[in-house]
Amino acid sequence: MMKQLVKLCLLIVTLVTFSCTQEATLEGIPAQTDADLIEGVLAKSNVKTTVDIISPIPGVDVTGSSTLHRNKNGITVNFKADGLIPGAYTIWWVIWNQPQECETPGACNEPDFANADVVEVEVMYAAGHVVGNNGKGNFSAHLNVDDASGSINESFFGLPPAGGLQSGNTFNAEVHVVLRTHGPKVPGLVNEQIGSYGGGCDVPLLHLPFTVYPDVIGECADIVFAVHPPEN
Repeated sequence: MMKQLVKLCLLIVTLVTFSCTQEATLEGIPAQTDADLIEGVLAKSNVKTTVDIISPIPGVDVTGSSTLHRNKNGITVNFKADGLIPGAYTIWWVIWNQPQECETPGACNEPDFANADVVEVEVMYAAGHVVGNNGKGNFSAHLNVDDASGSINESFFGLPPAGGLQSGNTFNAEVHVVLRTHGPKVPGLVNEQIGSYGGGCDVPLLHLPFTVYPDVIGECADIVFAVHPPEN
């Protein structure tokens, strides 16, 4: 009987010691660990949407899709288009930071540029390359929050700067991706054609949005686009 009581006491002491050790171990973990873990998960969380390309020019049969990935740090797009005329192309971000302020909330459009300071829209360079004879364009680009280095708001459109894709707004912003043609590639001018809004464009033809599909040197136009609504 005495031996059994001794064993029971030893077992109780062992369990209490283990419990205290566990508490000491947990208490020894810095308090911010859980917050850091949550922060890490949020940083990696990603929302992915795929939408069809919109081709508004009559008689132009350009098809494709745009896939946008969003997380708290920025956005990434893969824009695929088929049926393009061989030549130089660029894609452009149109970031509506306050889409709820557009004339039709969450469905921003060209007239909303008149209220650029309210909708806080930013037009920015995304990517560019030459499309070959197969007519396929595959463009990828990434935009970090608060990076407005590729903005053409002031230089081409006379719009107030909006700070790019504003921090904390990656899911709430409405994101348009616009494909622009810079005409046939011109030797010695290709880098400008695929790297700027006006590269290879005659000045009077800089702004031909969604009206014609130019196919001669010097003519440029925005031809198709994709719309990614806010992810509220």
